[in-house]
Amino acid sequence: MSSLTSLGSLRLDPLTLSAAAAPMLAPSQTPPKPITTGIKGIPSDVFQRILSFLPALQITRIHHVCRDWRNLPLVNDGCLDLSGLANLSDSDLKTILDKASGTRITSINLSECYNITDAGLAHLSKLRSLRSLDLNSCRKITDAGLAHLSGLTSLTSLNLRRCRKITSAGIANLSTLTLLSSLSLNQIVNITDDGLAPLSKLTSLTSLDLYQYRFGSITDADLDDLSKLTSLRSLHLSGCDITDVGLDHLVTLTLLSSLDLSSSDITDADLAYLSKLTSLRSLNLSACENITGIGLVHLSKLTLLSSLDLSSCHNIREDARLVAHLSKLTSLTSLKLDYSGITLDAVKAFKGKP
Repeated sequence: MSSLTSLGSLRLDPLTLSAAAAPMLAPSQTPPKPITTGIKGIPSDVFQRILSFLPALQITRIHHVCRDWRNLPLVNDGCLDLSGLANLSDSDLKTILDKASGTRITSINLSECYNITDAGLAHLSKLRSLRSLDLNSCRKITDAGLAHLSGLTSLTSLNLRRCRKITSAGIANLSTLTLLSSLSLNQIVNITDDGLAPLSKLTSLTSLDLYQYRFGSITDADLDDLSKLTSLRSLHLSGCDITDVGLDHLVTLTLLSSLDLSSSDITDADLAYLSKLTSLRSLNLSACENITGIGLVHLSKLTLLSSLDLSSCHNIREDARLVAHLSKLTSLTSLKLDYSGITLDAVKAFKGKP
């Protein structure tokens, strides 16, 4: 029986063993080999660390493979990253959140989770510690879904880019999120009159993305609502239907350091309002086809400007005025003039090169 080295339990009563037989049943003195649950002898703790980098949905599935893997964390440093899981369903999200219950979640990334609906957002409504939520391209989310977010008052960052079913009614649900510092409504084009009015309460906002891609649902009246957001440092208005009236509302944003007006219909005269934004360090006017070299005189007052994009401004022509105005921008480190009719010689003249 001494050869039965894997024997863990033996019952012999009522037999009595002789003194000679007892040593034969004594435990083996050879230490057992360490158990590994990895591949080719990789220690278990190392292999589990490798597995922890899998998407959370995959981790919930491999929990059933090995007992030791059931302790793999779904949330790392408070972050739950589910981005790119195109087939993630509302029920999958609930399963993951249930398994992560008891863990403090401060950030969730659901970017490009195309099958998440309003029902999925309902599962997030109890995450009161949530500070960052990325719903980029969750295209099934509607205004009703945003109602579930209204109680997440700890949120500081919210990305709703390409959630194109959202309208002005849904945006109204965001007015309670007064700690928001970053908000993206990029390509949300169903914004009607006064649709941005609820945002005027979000006075902590420092970054706001309203990129419209020439759909132009945001107008001058909407910019009046933004004039109260005096903490803004970055504002993206590409493709918006704005004029000098709208730009006049922006002069209150004295902390603004980055402004994107690309693909808009602003004119040379409109640029006069930008000269008052003396904190600007980055200005994008690309594809503003109504701008000419004459209007650039207004930009010469922006002495802190380090980045200027005039690409695809087809009506800017090479002349002495262009060089004279731009040469006053002594802080410039990046200047884009491609597809604008400006030649290499003009750029060299501006840079003071032979």
